[in-house]
Amino acid sequence: MYNSIMNEETSARILVTGGCGFIGSHLVDRLSEIGFEVFVVDDLRQGEYVWDRPNIQYFFDDVSTSNIIEQIPRPLAIIHLANSPRVRRSFDEPRDTIDNNITTTTAVADWARHWQTYLFFATSSSTQYKESVNPYTWSKAACESILDMYEELYDLKFMKMFFYNVYGPREPMDGDYATVVAKFGRQYKNGEPMTVVGDGTQSRDFTHVNDICSGLLAIIENKMNGEVVNLGRGNPYSIMDLVKMYAGESAKDGIDYKHVPKRKNEGQATKWSETIKLNWKPTMNLPDYIEELKKSWEL
Repeated sequence: MYNSIMNEETSARILVTGGCGFIGSHLVDRLSEIGFEVFVVDDLRQGEYVWDRPNIQYFFDDVSTSNIIEQIPRPLAIIHLANSPRVRRSFDEPRDTIDNNITTTTAVADWARHWQTYLFFATSSSTQYKESVNPYTWSKAACESILDMYEELYDLKFMKMFFYNVYGPREPMDGDYATVVAKFGRQYKNGEPMTVVGDGTQSRDFTHVNDICSGLLAIIENKMNGEVVNLGRGNPYSIMDLVKMYAGESAKDGIDYKHVPKRKNEGQATKWSETIKLNWKPTMNLPDYIEELKKSWEL
């Protein structure tokens, strides 16, 4: 499938920022198994998943200050995943979120300018900034402006990719900034009521990390650049739906779950809509994933 790409002058080298985190570690794993030579830049702030394989090389650096362009040959692509994740965290740490997202995106845009890489990927928020304004979505919009400027001045080739509410193995499950699928799982497993923000009618287009990685590989295979690509499941569930996947249809308020105040400017809904045709189709279903989790816990 990837033979034509691997015959490029770059010898199928791919650079992944944030490759030790949740999504990044899955992607690096897949790229390595296919046969790509993978370089990872990660400061380990969001994850510490490292693979001991001869075709993976790690640089444990801050993306914004790394001198990676002096250390590796020109890659086929840069896949930029080293952003500050999650809206809720951005409310508590706005300065860090804005600074990290903007400085890392500027850095990778400059690497791409220097190398004139075959393709550049940029990750963006699934809310697409239309429904809410907060430090997370504002900084992602600012990142897109940076990329647009590099395109105008330096002919940068990049793609905007929107990931929709990613879940799956290795997702953050501890602390206040855990993803909701993992947080509810932790609370349910520990016999604690699941904390539902607001009335729980908010809906999210939950997408398994394996489907996200398959979508990324489809983009690489198709040698796309300049388009906007949405990667999502296309089958949203409400937060209360998620509660019932864990606790059953008879879940009781105050026992199985409890409501907490809704945060200002938090989006009400996300739903995937296909932008361009890919040789890709999501296959993983959230209810099946949670059912398998519960079986593994033997509760």
